[in-house]
Amino acid sequence: MQTPVEVDGDGNPWSCSRDWTWLADDGGRTSSVASRVVDRDKLTCQGQPYREKPIPLVMALVKSMQAECPRQPPFNCSCTLDNVVWDTSRLYLVPIITVDCSGLGLTELPGVLPSNTTSLLVKENQISDLRPLVNNEHYRHVADIFLDDNLVESVAVLESSPWLFNFRVFSLRGNRLSQLPTYALDNALERNRHVVDIFLGNNPWQCDCLFTPSFQDFLVKYFTLVKDNDNVRCAFVDGDENSFVPIRDLSRSSICAPPSEYIIQPLDLLNGVLASLIILVVGKLGYDYWNFKKTGKLPSFLDPVDSLRITSERYHECASDRRVPHYEARPGSSGGISNYPPALRQTIARKIKRSSFTYILYPLL
Repeated sequence: MQTPVEVDGDGNPWSCSRDWTWLADDGGRTSSVASRVVDRDKLTCQGQPYREKPIPLVMALVKSMQAECPRQPPFNCSCTLDNVVWDTSRLYLVPIITVDCSGLGLTELPGVLPSNTTSLLVKENQISDLRPLVNNEHYRHVADIFLDDNLVESVAVLESSPWLFNFRVFSLRGNRLSQLPTYALDNALERNRHVVDIFLGNNPWQCDCLFTPSFQDFLVKYFTLVKDNDNVRCAFVDGDENSFVPIRDLSRSSICAPPSEYIIQPLDLLNGVLASLIILVVGKLGYDYWNFKKTGKLPSFLDPVDSLRITSERYHECASDRRVPHYEARPGSSGGISNYPPALRQTIARKIKRSSFTYILYPLL
């Protein structure tokens, strides 16, 4: 029969930096070593970071963290219980956990994190996809994320995500960002009461008249949050005087200056040709109309068309012959012209008097 051991915790400086996980809750097993310590609930940690916190409760959190930590390949991360605090009711302890996956050559964020993970360090990896921050529940309560020196090219996927409205620290230094959805980030920061720090330096920021003015306004508005304003600089562009210049120091005239010389593009040439043709056609139409009003003569290209299309035109109704197209029969024909061959009809029919607009619009009918 195992004899219970009483450990007097009063006045003993128990260091919780040691491995006391065997004192964690044994699940009711009376054969465990922890069950033999009859006054284990009186044992408290001395010194930081768990000062005066019950050792069994602290060690239970350590065991849970170790079980959920992504320590296995391919992630090989390390997890640390930085601190524990009482909840508002002082009924249980809330862990503050840091997961460190820096410098491991990762190409994606870990799929699983310990419960109540507060900080995630994934510096110096090859991560480009931020979708886990949007659709992975393990990241919903991660307050601090350090993604320095990765391959992130865009954060547009974070627009309207719950995480963006609740984060505390977001570090994106040394990535491949060239633009930000400033309107979405501004909207999130207006509603985020927890944000403390943002780091955006050492990225190849695009400096042009489309993006930079709004980005400048963003940096000015949140200069107390963007801690590395001096390192938020324009990307290097050969021949661009704004290369490596801090964006907040740029003048609008240097960003939106007109080009020194205009290069004619093929589309510009095509537009010029089309405009010239339109002017030519309208001018020719106006001239033909003026000439007709003055001389009564039609343009040469209309006369043969008018005479040759007599047999194919739609029939024109008239008093003497209802089948002669656009022509009136002579009075002596008595309407019999409709039975004559086309060649004969052309010799005995006379043209209807047409207005000038009829000839101008004739090709379109």
